[in-house]
Amino acid sequence: MTESNRAMDKSVLIIDDDQWIAMSTTMVLEAEGFTVRSALSGPDGIEMARAVRPGVILLDIMMPGMDGWETLERLKADELCAPVPVIVFTAREHREGRSKAQELGAVEYFRKPFRPDALVQTIRRHLEAAPTLAD
Repeated sequence: MTESNRAMDKSVLIIDDDQWIAMSTTMVLEAEGFTVRSALSGPDGIEMARAVRPGVILLDIMMPGMDGWETLERLKADELCAPVPVIVFTAREHREGRSKAQELGAVEYFRKPFRPDALVQTIRRHLEAAPTLAD
């Protein structure tokens, strides 16, 4: 594994329209050694995911314009982004959402507000299981 792939393995992209949530989540993850980037909309998140090819994506569902469901569908339809594990990261809790997330290719459905240790463990688990993307 090259040095650049090792750095990629610890990178997280947060796609969430709530700037406060993105900032507080970034602080938690950076304190644990992750490299974190964030995008405040689905289209910006897809563009950033294509450019930086993160190790994991945290994706909010309730966003104006392109919601998280459409964003997830587009990420999984994109050959550069499809291998990246996506963790749906939402304030809503319902069985249909969990099922839909799984159907659309998300690896996890994570509830906000979150326990920092649980989020970090979840991200690490999926980073370890994710395929290494070639440069």
